[in-house]
Amino acid sequence: MSHPFYGQEILRNQQQKWIETLLKKYRGQPADDTLKQRIWDELQEQKHQGILTIPFKVVLRKDPSHNFPPYIEVILDTKV
Repeated sequence: MSHPFYGQEILRNQQQKWIETLLKKYRGQPADDTLKQRIWDELQEQKHQGILTIPFKVVLRKDPSHNFPPYIEVILDTKV
C-alpha cells in the first residue's frame, strides 16, 4: 500500500490547472514584490479554504543582466 507524501492524496495536474486559472487575472501586471505578495496571499487563502492542497513557493525572478523582464514563478512541490 502506498502512502501519500503529505498524508493525503494530491492531484498535481488538477491543482496546477486551478492555480493557472487563478493567476490569469494577474497577467500584464508588472512583476514586483507587491504582486508577489498578492499572489501569495490569494494562494494561501485558497489553501486555508481547503481548495488548494499542494505545497508551493512564490518567487520573484529578476535577470541580473536586465535582458529579460522580471517575472513571478509559482513552484509546486515535485515530490507529489
